[in-house]
Order: sequence, then structure tokens, then C-alpha cells
Amino acid sequence: YKHSFEEDFSLDVMLGHSIQKDVTSSAAQTGIGFPSPSFDVNSVAAEYSDISTGLSSFLLQSFFGRLSLNYKNRYLLTGTMRADGSSKFISSNRYGYFPSVSAGWNLGEESWWKYPQTDVKFRASWGCTGNQGGIGSYAYQALAGGGYNYNGENGLGLTTAGNRDLKWEKAQQADVGVDLSFFRGAITFTADAFIKDTKDLLYSLPISATTGFTSYLSNIGRLNNKGVEFELRTLNVVSNDFNWTSVFNLSHNRNKIVSLNGLLDQTIEGTWFIHKVGLPYHTFYVKEFAGVDPLTGSAQYYLNTKNEDGSYNRELTTDAAKAESIPYKTATPKVSGGFTNILNYKWIDLTFTLTYSLGGYSFDKLGTYIENGSSSIYSSRYNLPAYMMNRWQKPGDQTDIPRFVYGEPATSTNSSRYIHSTDHLRLKNFTLGFTLPNQWTQKLMIDKVRVYFSGNNLLTWAKWKQYDPETPVNGEVFCEAPAMRTFSFGAQLSF
Repeated sequence: YKHSFEEDFSLDVMLGHSIQKDVTSSAAQTGIGFPSPSFDVNSVAAEYSDISTGLSSFLLQSFFGRLSLNYKNRYLLTGTMRADGSSKFISSNRYGYFPSVSAGWNLGEESWWKYPQTDVKFRASWGCTGNQGGIGSYAYQALAGGGYNYNGENGLGLTTAGNRDLKWEKAQQADVGVDLSFFRGAITFTADAFIKDTKDLLYSLPISATTGFTSYLSNIGRLNNKGVEFELRTLNVVSNDFNWTSVFNLSHNRNKIVSLNGLLDQTIEGTWFIHKVGLPYHTFYVKEFAGVDPLTGSAQYYLNTKNEDGSYNRELTTDAAKAESIPYKTATPKVSGGFTNILNYKWIDLTFTLTYSLGGYSFDKLGTYIENGSSSIYSSRYNLPAYMMNRWQKPGDQTDIPRFVYGEPATSTNSSRYIHSTDHLRLKNFTLGFTLPNQWTQKLMIDKVRVYFSGNNLLTWAKWKQYDPETPVNGEVFCEAPAMRTFSFGAQLSF
């Protein structure tokens, strides 16, 4: 519903409803022992090692509404409300309610504003959102599965513990911002600051294996994010023949765990991650590598045992078993952003974007396999990386790569030796086009002809060059395919 009152005041109301059902079915069969690679169907396999089927579904129903008020394009107010119900939660916790409100003040529309070439707008908002993604369709239920056979008889077994107290994960975010425009839009600047609190995190909480399970899904803890975002847009040159526009943006986000379940101060995740109150969510937990002993080529580590005053013992050891793991760096970058330029000169147009990230780190999981001499299947099937040419080989060698002995396993795979910076600058995209002059195309009865070359991920300058610096969110790298480098050539014709 939309309505205007005497051209000064406008009202916009929207109500909606949606319902979504997701059904997933699967069937899989594994065969072993084929006559030759030319036969790729299981009907000719010597044996079937595994046959499985699956069926799951969930339902999501939503009610939502929005109310917007506008007075002379000077004062803006919007409020929204959502109610989402998911079958992943028990009926008493099925619905989550998520309100939001935002307001804006456009000073440039005020009668007393005396700067016609400058515009200022203030913004503020608060909202709550919910999350139920990433969990199973029957997350709150204790489930049983087949295949637990014994002595030739069919058997069922519990596969998940279930949690009837499970509920929506909620995030509340407050944001304030300002939009500035100078010289009739020749320079525009946008700044935002935000605080986001996420509580009732959907998290697999570790439990004693004597229960029959090693973890169960639960709502625990609280995560806090604080950050700022900036964007500067400038019209550097404006003329009949040449135009140049630049856009620079920067974002900074700092997150930390505020609480876990009220009883735990920290939980260890897998081999090299820790969730600890007061630290970023994606924090590595490793033994601190201290270089290579130049006499023996052995890897050295800081003991990092706790002294009585709470400080770390910084003595060295070549016995990784004696060194303690500590929280060590985070995958979250300190700043990231991009720089775009758009240029036009007569019939030539050029656009390119540089992206950057600074202050983040990654863990090279693949390096734990390929940087040691273990003869296990997990190491012997991989090629050694080229940088192993710089390994320690004789007494006196100064290097940060320990000696390599085939058949000798790594002294420690959860070492900061495998943590590398993700600092980088990348030419994300580049487009160069040529538009033929009108006097040429009109003779062919064509309005416009433009030919162009476009490329993505053409160049990357990275501090660690052995794998792509745009790593997964948690920073763990294991055979991820790098961003594709693409080249495109094309033509656009308008009649």
C-alpha cells in the first residue's frame, strides 16, 4: 500500500508471506575392481563396497512486513518485522522474531541549509536477524540409523544425540553512517561504523565419548564484531574527451568471543584451532616454530610452558612433544577493500579494479603432508614443493626449512611453521574497450559497435606465493583451487 499526503508526506506498507520446502534425496554405490579404465559402470565391478541411500526434508515458513515513512525526502523512517518458523527446531522453539528499524536525515533538504554544492545525510539503524543454516534437517531430534548389524542380524544405532532445547541463532547489529557529497557530487564519501552481537550460536559442543558421541549440537556463547567501512568516490577529470572516476573502499572488522557456555573458557577445535573467550573466532592453536638449528637441521620450538607469573617460557627445544600449543594469530584480516578506476578517452574505455587484504593468516594443511619425509600414504603420494630446495643440508646452513630425510615423519604437524600471511594485492578485473566512431558505424546502419578485452585475476602480488591468498574463512588451506584466471574477447553491436 502506497499513499502520499499533500505531496509532503508519503507512506509505504508491505505485508508478505512465504513458505519453502526443501527435499534432498541421494543414492550412491561404490564398485571396486574394474576390467579396465574404459569400463566406468558398476555393473562390471568385481565387488560392491558400499551402497547407501538418503532422504531428508525441512520446511520454512515466514511472515514479514515493512512500514516506510518519508517527509519531504528530509526525514526517513523504516521499520520491518519478520517471523520465521523452521521445522529444524522443536515446536516450542520453532519461530524466531526479528525486528529492525532505520532512520535517515537529509540535511541538504532543509530550508536553512546554505551550501548548495554540498550534501550531508546521516543514517542509523538497528536490526536482528536469525540463522538456522548449516544444521541438519532434523537437528533437534535424536536419530537412529541402520547398518549397525551384528552376527548376521539387522541392527539399528543412534547416530545423533539430539537437543530439544535447540533454537534460532540470533544476531543484533547497530549501525551509524554518514554520506557526504561535495562540489555537486564530484567527491562523495561514505562512512559506517557497526557493532554486531551474535548469541545462541549453533555449535557442536564437545562431550565425553563415553556417551557414545563426541559432540552434540547446542546453542552456546556470544560473539562480538566491531568494524568500520569507508568509501571515497571522486570524479578526477570531467571533459568532453576524457573522463576519469575513482572509487576506493576500505573495511576493518574486529571480532572476539565474549562467552562460551558459561562453564568453559575455551574449546580446542581439531588439531590447530581454538575458540577462547577474548580471542577472535578463527584463532590458530599451534606449537610456536623457532627456526632451524643451523648445526643439526632440526626444527626448533619455544617451550611456551607457563611460568609462575603467567608468562611463557621462551626456552628452545627440538623435541616438539615438550612444546606447548598456544593461541597464535588469526585468519581474519585487519583491513581489506578495493580500488576501482573508470577511464574514458574519446572512443577508448578502460576499467580496472585492484583488491587487497592485510593482516590475515592461513594454515597450510597440505604442507603438513608434503614438507616431511614420511613414507605413509598421506605423504609419499605427494610431490615435494619447490621451496624444499632451500632446506637445511649441511652444518652452518641458515634456513627456516628443516632437514629432509625420506621415511622420517614430521616432528610436529600443528606448528606455526605452516602458518603464512595472506597479505596480497590483486588485479581483480581489467576491461579495455574500443567504440568505433559514429561516422563509421552509421554508414553500416549500426548505432554502436564496441569491441573489448576483459580479464579476471590477471596479476597477484602476495607475501606467501605458494597458494592462492584468498583462502577459506577459517584460514585452513588444503588443495583449494585458486581463483580462475580468465580472458574474454567480445563485440557489442546496437541497431
